Amino acid sequence: MNPTFETIGLEVPSEKAFNYLAERAEDQGEATQLSRRGAVLHGRCWKLGDGLEVWTVLYESGRNVFYADCRPGFRARYIQKISPWALTEYDEEGEAVVHGYREGADCEVLFELQNLTEVGPGGFGAEELHVGLCGLAYRARVRNAPAKTRWMPLDKAAPSRAAHENDWSLTGRVIAFKPLKNPLSGSDLYWIHVDLERMNLEILVNQRALRGDALAPGVTLDAEIWLQGHVLDELALSSRYEGLDTSGSTANFWAKLKRRN
Repeated sequence: MNPTFETIGLEVPSEKAFNYLAERAEDQGEATQLSRRGAVLHGRCWKLGDGLEVWTVLYESGRNVFYADCRPGFRARYIQKISPWALTEYDEEGEAVVHGYREGADCEVLFELQNLTEVGPGGFGAEELHVGLCGLAYRARVRNAPAKTRWMPLDKAAPSRAAHENDWSLTGRVIAFKPLKNPLSGSDLYWIHVDLERMNLEILVNQRALRGDALAPGVTLDAEIWLQGHVLDELALSSRYEGLDTSGSTANFWAKLKRRN
C-alpha cells in the first residue's frame, strides 16, 4: 500500500495494517503539537531504534480530529546547512516540505519535513536551516565501475516512477556504509553515505531492494529515493557533540574550575 515504509523494513500491505501502525505510533510515540490557523497539529514520533522512526500527525479543528498522515523516517547523522529556503505546509494533510539549496554548493533540495510539530515556529526564523537529510531508497544498485554523478528530481529522470514531489534520482560514490536492523520487524537495512560532489547524502535502503555488486567504499551507487529530513532548533544544535573545540586552550578550561579560597 505504501512503499515508503518498506524502505525502513516495515510491510504495510493494506489499509488495516496502515491504521494499526498509526495507532501504535499514536500510543507509543513522543507527543508534540503546533497551532496553525485555527487548528492544532498533534505530532507523534515513535522511535524504533538506530535512528528509525514512524511519524503520525493528527489534525484537530473544532470537533474534527483525524489522522492526517503516517510516514516512515530516519534521523540523519550529519547536518546540512540549507540557505535560501522556503517552507510549504499542507496542514490538513499533516505534511510540510522544504525547498532550498545546500549552502555554498548551489545544490537544490526538496524534502519532506518530518518534525514540524517538534521544532515549532521558533525553529524557522533563521536565514539558514540546519537539517539532517536522509533519502529512503525505493530501489538501489551497486556498481564497481565509476560513473558520472547525478542528482535530479525523479519526475525528470523517470517520470513514470515518480510518486511524490520529493522523489529524487541519484548516482554517487559510496563513502561509507553500515548494516542496520529494524528492531520491530527484524528486516536488514543499510545506511550508506554517498558523495554527490556538491553535497554528501545519507541513504537508507532495505537489503531486499539493493541490487548489483557488493557494497564497499569507492563503489558507485544508483538510487531512487524519497527525501526526508529533520530541522534542528537551537536546543538540539547546542546539545550535539561536534568534537573537540581546538580554538580554546587547556589552561583556559582549568582556569574556570579553579577554586577561590
